[in-house]
Amino acid sequence: MMNTSELTLKPQDLTESRLQLHYAVQFIAAVGKALVPPKPDESHVSLGWNPQLNYFVSEIIPAAKPFQVALDLVTLTSLILDRKGNQIAEFPLDQKTLAEGINWLKGEINKLGAEAQKIALIDYPSDFPDSPLARGAVFDATQEPQRRELMGYYADTYLLLQDILATTQGSSPVHTWPHHFDMATLITLPGMHDGEPMTIGVGFSPGDTSYNEPYWYVTPWPYPETTNLPALEGGGFWHTENWVGAVLKAFEIKDKKVQIRDFLNSAVKAAQFLLQSVDRLD
Repeated sequence: MMNTSELTLKPQDLTESRLQLHYAVQFIAAVGKALVPPKPDESHVSLGWNPQLNYFVSEIIPAAKPFQVALDLVTLTSLILDRKGNQIAEFPLDQKTLAEGINWLKGEINKLGAEAQKIALIDYPSDFPDSPLARGAVFDATQEPQRRELMGYYADTYLLLQDILATTQGSSPVHTWPHHFDMATLITLPGMHDGEPMTIGVGFSPGDTSYNEPYWYVTPWPYPETTNLPALEGGGFWHTENWVGAVLKAFEIKDKKVQIRDFLNSAVKAAQFLLQSVDRLD
């Protein structure tokens, strides 16, 4: 796990690179939406993580030559890999537009025998972050240190979430969601509340409208009352504006490799306690 005491970048230094990556992963999401069989939880459009390569990846796409689409975060390169992770084709996104990227992807996928004509960028609601990239601007690969740092956060989070999956019943596979660009697992608890499942989202955001910096979160659903929320370990705190969840901001982490794990473990326990209290009231 990264040594956060060695970080020299400030939160605002990551914003532009975060947006560039957020738009770059839309190629993977577009392929998933078009060519992966739909799933009830919409995870067919989500991004997987390859921990050996530290790439975002799609599912394996069935075709005459099965493949998956990937993104190298550090070099900002769109890739097509075979089912073993070997590279078939690459397209450096630097100084290229979204349209050029999707056209390259469709051309390469057509060669592999899949229905490339179905692929189109996903049209999200108004809360998708704005960027000049949406209006024809080109990608810019100059900020490699920032992208490398963001890659490290995702790589570390993937390992932390795998630990949670191994020890927590009801945990979903780890997905990164292209709409908000957060990597997460969803823990489903026994019982219902008002006809809805009780869940705990555990994940990482590289920054958004709530916090313009990377942070980890644990969100119980339904949202609990905000009075007498349990104390959290690792320097975490409770966010209560518009949504309720435990938060640990990356740039407040000291030189403690266990701090994120302590936060997540304590926040999951706190969320379980809060939801069990709701269940007892039903």
